[in-house]
Amino acid sequence: MALAQGIGTFRDVPDNHYARDSVEWAVQNNITYGCRDGTYFCPERTVNRAESVTFLHRYQNNVIRPLENRVRALESGSVQTQDPNAGFGNQPTPTTVPPRTFTTRGTQHHTRSFSLPAGLYEAVFTLEATKAAADHDQETAVSGAEPVILIQVEYRENSSSAWKTHAVNTLKLESGTLPAAGALFREAGPADVEIANVPGRLPTSGQIRVSAYMADDEITPPDADSDNDRTTRYDFSWGLILTEKRS
Repeated sequence: MALAQGIGTFRDVPDNHYARDSVEWAVQNNITYGCRDGTYFCPERTVNRAESVTFLHRYQNNVIRPLENRVRALESGSVQTQDPNAGFGNQPTPTTVPPRTFTTRGTQHHTRSFSLPAGLYEAVFTLEATKAAADHDQETAVSGAEPVILIQVEYRENSSSAWKTHAVNTLKLESGTLPAAGALFREAGPADVEIANVPGRLPTSGQIRVSAYMADDEITPPDADSDNDRTTRYDFSWGLILTEKRS
């Protein structure tokens, strides 16, 4: 009998019937068990109201509810062991959840907002420049050509106007590892970055930007410190990928 076989083959639904695949799907998902003695489907018979709601109820219980449970388990980060025949394509259901990955990208002119779950992440920083940093000089009135010597990820908390680097200071490209003339793409990391609302950690929410710096010019523009000077004239695009780490 079709019910026992569970493959949706009925005497009145031949292989060339337009609805054969749909009938087979309905039987495999326990939505219909056929009619008469279970070896017929009665494809041309009218469905009454009671049968209609029965089909809908079986579809909810046997198709929708398992999917909803699966999604909730994935979102909570823990998947319960389920029937090995459950899931897509009757394949064994995985009992582990893939690590979450967060990606953002921009240019030197972009500041990106973020809101991330607390935890430890593996971070990779990528940069693609229009030309080599050493070749992208910024002319100044005193020193002449000033090449880019540092590119780094910076962040600030929502409650602060100060940009910080110490939580992500391993994700930077310093002089000597900046893009060369023949290689305009560079990658920094992977490096561990902890996200937590604790001083010295990357906060769970705030803004991120990527900055390029030239050597300090104490006269032009005038400044009272010896810090490197940030420039937005060096054209590049960047990307930051955070992948959740599991213990």
